[in-house]
Amino acid sequence: MGEFVSGGVPIAYDVEGEGRPILLIHGFSATAHDNWVRTGWVQALTRARFKVITYDLRGHGRSGKLHDPAGYGHAKHAGDALALLDHLGIAEADLMGFSMGAGIAMRLAAEHGSRFGLVVLAGVGGRALEPASSFGTKTADALEAADPDTIEDRTAKAFRLYAENLGQDLKSIAACARAPREGSAADLVPLIRNRTLVIAGARDDLAGDPNTLAALMANARAEIIPGTDHMFALPNPMFKGAVMDFLTGYS
Repeated sequence: MGEFVSGGVPIAYDVEGEGRPILLIHGFSATAHDNWVRTGWVQALTRARFKVITYDLRGHGRSGKLHDPAGYGHAKHAGDALALLDHLGIAEADLMGFSMGAGIAMRLAAEHGSRFGLVVLAGVGGRALEPASSFGTKTADALEAADPDTIEDRTAKAFRLYAENLGQDLKSIAACARAPREGSAADLVPLIRNRTLVIAGARDDLAGDPNTLAALMANARAEIIPGTDHMFALPNPMFKGAVMDFLTGYS
């Protein structure tokens, strides 16, 4: 367990195992522990001889809390990821992001592809290419609601209850949700040259079809895991197996 400061924000991180480095970036309103440790990813990767680097995004978990949306956005999150690798003295690592973490990973691979080897974009698909919607505002409103029973949007309510269950600072998570969307995924994705796996569940309505996203990259393939939705993708054995096959098949 460690901590360093990136752009004035304390960032909490963990490093487990020895071998090829891989950086894991968790999803919105989650923590590194809940996405990667509780679901068995760290254990599986360390057994496969990876050095696993996880961290809590700014505003999440053990990292510093900011209540101003200007303190968030994928560019700042990506900056934290690069600063962590620099802090650890790691020149190149494989990369995996889930959901919002996959959006951050997309930016990292597009703009700093030489720092990364294999890339896994998990829990994302064609919906990442759609114009910005009111999802962030609805979710932020749900996180700030005095009574969760008053929240009508089912997805926003699910994020509120999830964040609350993890003991998150709800104001920080709401500020993260309100951060302005920076650039277009449609512009970033074609810049990715790394060997990439885009993977999502067949029932993941938040992600959409991963084939749509993979088709825009020069060296990507897609996997769709049957019977899996967004919230239960990471613990799914088939989901994990497909990713592990991808990562270890090129070791």
